[in-house]
Amino acid sequence: MSANRDLILAGIAGGGTGSSLAWFGPKGTTMPTAASGTGSTLDVAMLDAGWISEEGLRKGVDENVTDINAYGATVPVRSFVTRSKLTFGLTFLETNKVTLSVYNRYPLTGAGSLTIASGKTDFTEGAARSIQYAAVFDAVDGANKLRIVVPVLEVTERAEYNVKAGEAITYGITATAYPGSDGVAAHYYYEVAGLT
Repeated sequence: MSANRDLILAGIAGGGTGSSLAWFGPKGTTMPTAASGTGSTLDVAMLDAGWISEEGLRKGVDENVTDINAYGATVPVRSFVTRSKLTFGLTFLETNKVTLSVYNRYPLTGAGSLTIASGKTDFTEGAARSIQYAAVFDAVDGANKLRIVVPVLEVTERAEYNVKAGEAITYGITATAYPGSDGVAAHYYYEVAGLT
């Protein structure tokens, strides 16, 4: 295979309107099965998080490995992955129902969800909450697409936010992806012209 610069992907745009990188919905939401075409339409329960910081989406993998060593060998003769934790991180720029709900671990709909009326809402913080969501992340580079579908994830880390003169108040999160009943924590859909 020769070098092909067209196979270098970049995060140029998001899906939908071109700025949409992240959508969140209640756990159990029907998930898309493609990046485009049949099966790609997002369920109406998936809500756009709006503008995301220029750092975009971060995928993290934290793994533990156990090495099996043998007499007379200076390198392991076998290794076992004993834990593989998958996380996704991003920073919300907008203050909207989705970002306030996800950052503060409130349900997106139903009992206990935030109520917004005439541009006003209020909520409390105190005891830790545990809410699981579904998420879809879209990155678009011209005709090329990457869609990451995460059926179950939970905010497991929140960045502090600062209120500073002349700067945006942002809401940074890291969410852990959990495996579903099929053992899948995340599904990746690539559409890349020239991919072989």
